[in-house]
Amino acid sequence: MNKSLKKTICLVLAALLTVFAVSAVSEGENDAQAWLALAEEAHRDEDYETALRYYVLAAQAGDMGAQIMAAVYYYSGMGTEQSYENAAKYLQMAADGGSAEAQALLGSMYFYGHGLEMDHEKALSLLLPSARQGNADAQQMLGELYFYGGVVEQSMETSLEYTRQAAAQGNARALYNLGWHYENGVGVETDYAKAMECYRAAADKGHGDALNNLGLMYENGTGTQQDYAKALECYRQAADLGSTAALNNLGWMYENGFGTQQDYAKALEYYRQAADLGNIAALNNLGWMYANGIGTQQDYAKALECYRQAADLGSTDASVILGRMYEFGDGVPQSYEKAAEFYQTAADLGDALGQAYLGILYEFGDGVELSYEKAREYFLLSAEQGNAVGQWGMGQLYQFGLGVEPSYEKAAEYYRLSADQNDPDGLECLGYLYLNGLGVEQSTEKALDLYRQAAALGSEEAQFQLEIYGE
Repeated sequence: MNKSLKKTICLVLAALLTVFAVSAVSEGENDAQAWLALAEEAHRDEDYETALRYYVLAAQAGDMGAQIMAAVYYYSGMGTEQSYENAAKYLQMAADGGSAEAQALLGSMYFYGHGLEMDHEKALSLLLPSARQGNADAQQMLGELYFYGGVVEQSMETSLEYTRQAAAQGNARALYNLGWHYENGVGVETDYAKAMECYRAAADKGHGDALNNLGLMYENGTGTQQDYAKALECYRQAADLGSTAALNNLGWMYENGFGTQQDYAKALEYYRQAADLGNIAALNNLGWMYANGIGTQQDYAKALECYRQAADLGSTDASVILGRMYEFGDGVPQSYEKAAEFYQTAADLGDALGQAYLGILYEFGDGVELSYEKAREYFLLSAEQGNAVGQWGMGQLYQFGLGVEPSYEKAAEYYRLSADQNDPDGLECLGYLYLNGLGVEQSTEKALDLYRQAAALGSEEAQFQLEIYGE
């Protein structure tokens, strides 16, 4: 075969291969469009099993929209058994093809741990390219990632930048988050008007917790005139949108008669609804009503159950309450050991009151091995958070020289911090120092004034001292 003929044959073969390749791609695209049309027709007819079959065919043929729809079907269990694994597989296909929507959806699964193990690093790798394409959901999640830090360096500036971008596109959660920033003055100057504006905008898009926060502002008169009627209206609407916090707040309004006639039965009803949905505050409130027999027969067993559930969900308040119940044997067999366990749980989570109560147990060796060093550790942690009981505890250590050099001056300093918060023990102990001129200039007048304040708050020792002086 001469070179000229060989070259001609090669050129012809190359051309034929090109035609076949183009034809195959064209045929694949046509197949994808045909399957997509069949899938959409079946979807409209609510024949989800058939729809999914065609979405999968179109997805495998490379149609990005079909890949996302197949993922949605698997995620929600439409026409098939729910499969987060398959949902992630098809979202990954679309994400790899550059779909901002798929990147955001798959990123959200990793971000929130919905169907996949929570992985903020993987979420970040998907959300960044999605956000660059302007996806509001991705921008909102990135705002939260930068707010909390961890997988990225915490940056309030970057967090707010992404949050504002998402809010400008009407993202409800971003509007809610931005409202929270303005209400609490975090990263921005406090601006209640802007907070309410953001909450209203989010509420208009069906964000229940935004309506709940708006209700709280009306209930407490934050940035607006206090209006219980408007608060109730917001809470009711928010509850209808699924806000468990709003259900709890409705219970609170009925329990206390705010904006409505006091009705313990309704309060219990709302608390139970919210508690059944895992709302921690509602579980604590329900426990309180059972423990104190408010609107129902006193039932320590039910109270204990509510508090335990709340504690298991991370409520330090519940852990502290359980500790108190066991320390004093309120409705349960008295046990310093169990009290110490619950206080320790709360203390480890940074709860100042739990730290203070644990410090007291270590000071007296109740349920734990006596240790003034441990007592000081927990009292100091509590006091540094501004807790009055922790401040009183530090005063005790300095007054009696327990694990520290005795110092009436330092004792007075801590007692004064506690007394300034109307803690009866802090008031009584500071009164004692003034009465005896220990660490402060002696003043019977100041001592008696402090005793009066402490007695009014229930201090028996202060009342005894007053009786000595004929009061």
